[in-house]
Amino acid sequence: MKQATVAVFAFAASLEAAALADPGGYATELASLVNRYRASVNAPALVLEAPLSELAREHSAAMMRAKRLGHDDFKDRFRRSGYSMCVENVGWNYLTPKDQFNAWRASPGHDRNLLDARVTHAGIGVTGDYVTLIACR
Repeated sequence: MKQATVAVFAFAASLEAAALADPGGYATELASLVNRYRASVNAPALVLEAPLSELAREHSAAMMRAKRLGHDDFKDRFRRSGYSMCVENVGWNYLTPKDQFNAWRASPGHDRNLLDARVTHAGIGVTGDYVTLIACR
């Protein structure tokens, strides 16, 4: 059975930077799906940033070690981001970026966050089956 938990989020793509940070391509494709969706409603594209992606990867790794989803230490990630506002989304066990994206889109609250024009920068971190998106402004 496929399971996932999602939380408030928004996110990113600078495909060149994403390709360097994501050799497997999951985060790159997820960011691309989000930006295409945002473009369809004239929302600005989000920019993937390496420091935010590192925060996201750290959290995905922590969830994998704990074998559970959660937002433990979110306040610390937010503080370390250097931004004035951040939101976060986590997911687990979606084999393709499209499946993960569709799960977030199917949730009204998360769909609103995908399209939130206030969020301008993000990071996506994938470790094992765990995905974290942190987006900030």
